[in-house]
Amino acid sequence: MITNPFEYAILAGKILTGSHEIYKDAFIVIKEGKIQRISDTWKGPYVDFSNATVTPGFIEPYSKLGIKWSIYGIQEDQRGIIMDPDYYVIDGLNYSDPSIRDAREFGVTTAYISPGGKYVRLGKGAVIKTMGASLLHQSLYRKNILEILLETPEEYYESELRMNILREFRKLYSNNKRFRSILGNVDRVFIVAMSYESIETALNLAQEFKFLNKLTIVGAPEAVKVASYIKEFNVPVIYGPFWITDPLYLDRWNFNNVVRLYRFGITVSLSTFHPLMDIKLLQLAPALAIRYDLNEKEATSIFSQNAAIALGIQKDVGIIYPGKDADIVVWEEDAYDMKEGIKEVYIRGIRVSRTVSIPQ
Repeated sequence: MITNPFEYAILAGKILTGSHEIYKDAFIVIKEGKIQRISDTWKGPYVDFSNATVTPGFIEPYSKLGIKWSIYGIQEDQRGIIMDPDYYVIDGLNYSDPSIRDAREFGVTTAYISPGGKYVRLGKGAVIKTMGASLLHQSLYRKNILEILLETPEEYYESELRMNILREFRKLYSNNKRFRSILGNVDRVFIVAMSYESIETALNLAQEFKFLNKLTIVGAPEAVKVASYIKEFNVPVIYGPFWITDPLYLDRWNFNNVVRLYRFGITVSLSTFHPLMDIKLLQLAPALAIRYDLNEKEATSIFSQNAAIALGIQKDVGIIYPGKDADIVVWEEDAYDMKEGIKEVYIRGIRVSRTVSIPQ
């Protein structure tokens, strides 16, 4: 990945690390794109944000950033659904898409790109930095994520579709030795499930095929109904989209449920499901979380550490801590204050903005 090779520091008036630590008037020392330490003193070059609050970069754990879908679709017959681990989202990703630029300008430094669609029910997703390098491989995480799309937000209670997808999955597993090997070696398995019945189905499928330790549930507006079952297996939940107007979805969606899942001890993060919600709106989510009774430390963890765990990239990002990537958001003064907003964004120690391009 592209990295700032120099050693310097960021002086912050307040640092919300994404874990439970908060620092005041401290330096974040950065070298070769990695955080070296957090210190009260530093004698080298630094950038002064002593009147600002610093947080980890936002992580968008589920989106279709950079993907353009044909207006003509593929075919209407459910029997024509695609379930193929070689259907790889990177092959169709437009890395110059304005949505990726918007993401980084509004504090999103890492994003998961989904291969799923109305007809694509199993494929391989990807995790990228949003830094805007000229070549995609310069911003790509080496993570293998297999995605199974059981339900979209518009597909509650589509029993026939769900049964057909699982039938095809079992057939693929039984008849394809290579697929069995792929499933055994992936880093994460995402299952997109909205109703609590489909969430239970996802958990049962993961038990049946022995990938519970790799499972992440995506969507999950009804997850609170099966929270104890999710908690039993310590499965992360990506809750979203957190703000759309579909009547069927709104009848089940409630921001209080996010807080309830968090208080229950479930590793919950939030997603825009871009383009169902504009990626720029992700920065509003921490303020909403605080409005619904999380404190700023807890709200920060939802959009950084918890999202990293859901993607299986917590060794690289998620908190401001030595050894992690220097993905940092600098707020004008108070974090998540929409009257002031974001001042600067750093990805692997490189400052990104609307006016400064990434050095090639």
